[in-house]
Amino acid sequence: MRKTWLIMLFAVFGLGMVASAAPKMSVAAPIYNFGEVIEGIAVVHTFVLQNVGDEPLTISDVRVSCGCTSTSLAKSTLASGESVPLDVTFDSAGFSGKMTKNIYVESNDPTTPKFVLQLTGTVKRPQTYNIAVSDLNYLFYLLVDLRTPQEYAALHLLGAINIPYDELGDWTSRLPKAVLIILYDEDGTLSDQAVQTLNATEFPEAKSLLGGLNEWVRQFKNKFILSPSTN
Repeated sequence: MRKTWLIMLFAVFGLGMVASAAPKMSVAAPIYNFGEVIEGIAVVHTFVLQNVGDEPLTISDVRVSCGCTSTSLAKSTLASGESVPLDVTFDSAGFSGKMTKNIYVESNDPTTPKFVLQLTGTVKRPQTYNIAVSDLNYLFYLLVDLRTPQEYAALHLLGAINIPYDELGDWTSRLPKAVLIILYDEDGTLSDQAVQTLNATEFPEAKSLLGGLNEWVRQFKNKFILSPSTN
């Protein structure tokens, strides 16, 4: 009788151990207070997700409370005791006052299938003379002068870089692909040809300045023109 009772006790204990084996997510600091930032400054923080359970933890989804926040996760399955950084970026452009942004991490943790992380803090209004880097990124464009170095040195639009037409093919690996690129030459002939080639490859945002530098000078004279006499 005593032997039977011991066997039953060990069986119940064993079942309890099996039942308790499960993945479990843990984050040492699930709330990050970024203090005060000026609107337009991005808040960047790394949360460390750890599996403190006995079974593999599978992260099925990471969601954010608004499009102003983005995340990056290197891997989605963690062995027992393993951890992974979760990089979070909150773009404060367009916000002001006290902020709380939630990040929802969904996994096979049976006790907390939706783990909530938070960014919290205060966004202050910028000075009138400030511009956010996100706004500059939106406004940014590349101006390319396709003429010879001699013609470029004699006269060119302010901010233009010189890439002679014959050398443009050597530059395509260095040109940004998701940025407005405006090409010009003397009258638009070469820039029209160049931009069609770029549009057909990996530069759908490339444009040709209609009428080229001649048309600019005809309409705006020396406005935004650099030459040896203006240096």
